[in-house]
Amino acid sequence: MDLFEDLASELSLAWMQRGRDESVFPELAERMLERFAPASSVAPDDLFRWSLEASVLPRQFDLRSSFGNFALTVATRDDFHIDVLVWTDATTAIHQHNFSGAFHVLQGSSLHTRWTFEETGRWSDRLKRGRLAVHDTEWLQTGSTRPILQGDQLIHSLFHLDAPSITVVVRTPTSARSSPQMNYERSGLAYDPHFEIARVEKIRQLLCLLWTTDHPQRMALSEAALRGVDAHSTVRIISSMRLQTALGTPARLIDMVAARDVELAALLRKTMDLHERTRLLVDLRRQTRSARHRMLLALVLNLPDRTAIDAVLRQIAPGEIAADWLWDTLRSMRETPRREDGGNNILGLSLDQLSEQILEMLLRGRSVAEVTRAMTDDPELVEDLRVVCSAFSASPLLGPLLNSVDFHPG
Repeated sequence: MDLFEDLASELSLAWMQRGRDESVFPELAERMLERFAPASSVAPDDLFRWSLEASVLPRQFDLRSSFGNFALTVATRDDFHIDVLVWTDATTAIHQHNFSGAFHVLQGSSLHTRWTFEETGRWSDRLKRGRLAVHDTEWLQTGSTRPILQGDQLIHSLFHLDAPSITVVVRTPTSARSSPQMNYERSGLAYDPHFEIARVEKIRQLLCLLWTTDHPQRMALSEAALRGVDAHSTVRIISSMRLQTALGTPARLIDMVAARDVELAALLRKTMDLHERTRLLVDLRRQTRSARHRMLLALVLNLPDRTAIDAVLRQIAPGEIAADWLWDTLRSMRETPRREDGGNNILGLSLDQLSEQILEMLLRGRSVAEVTRAMTDDPELVEDLRVVCSAFSASPLLGPLLNSVDFHPG
């Protein structure tokens, strides 16, 4: 399309004048996207129609649309290209890039979180462990533009709130300073999901086949396979089998890993537990059409604690007290049946008057000790109240909203 061709031409000239230095490319790409403002000039339907009616398309850099649900290259130059990516599925993946550039929200909105990772150890350049923490989170709306920095200069996640969400990405094919393109798990595990070794890929495929067909020798063959691969390959194999085999299969494989690498097994178990929590919350989000419910579920899916959630709520609902917004939303979820199961509500909990009072006090920052003192003078009932508080804390939905609360006796 003309706008993207004009953008590419001006960016190419500006970059040539800066000596094709990749360190300045993100700044230039961001500036050009802001200047041309595709969200103000390009209608998605016109873009789709052009892609169907054009007799010749620019060279396509992602033929299988592996990045996004639909990827379309709209302009190319020798050392960069411009893609339009359509997303119908939200993702919680925390990642970095082995390319440079910038992205622009053409349609929809997203939660954009930047993270820091402090490495505490490594098995290899492609498999590390460390401490992952939120740096900041922002609510990106249509027209927003941000740079893409190569490597660990930008560790981020984008959770698309609307379906579809559409982004324009200006990017180099790969960075001149390319490094492994890592994914980061909330457990503290960081690994390169893109590095493939032919032998390992065949082992991975065979193990998936053995477990999906309940092969009688699957345990013995899996044990032999995992003994014969490195730690990074072990993570790739087990991570893929979480999605392709029956529930419980990864846990059995992790038990095999524990015999020779206790630390890696512990991180894998924690990773699998967190993925299961994510699956439950994503499924819950599918059960409601309410924008408010879906926003709250997006927040607890993507952010680790109440501090980070409150920071985003100040952007989403300026002028409202975060605790009021959260409590009103939770009560609405309690009163809303799931789309696919009229017998259960979106909250996933049945609250009587007592438990509702407890939850509201915890949500508003009261400690467990303060809650118990406010609810009863009977020492025999205190333990029952603590059990209720602990159940709320263990909830995948409520836990991040209450994690500043001390659940230990005091």
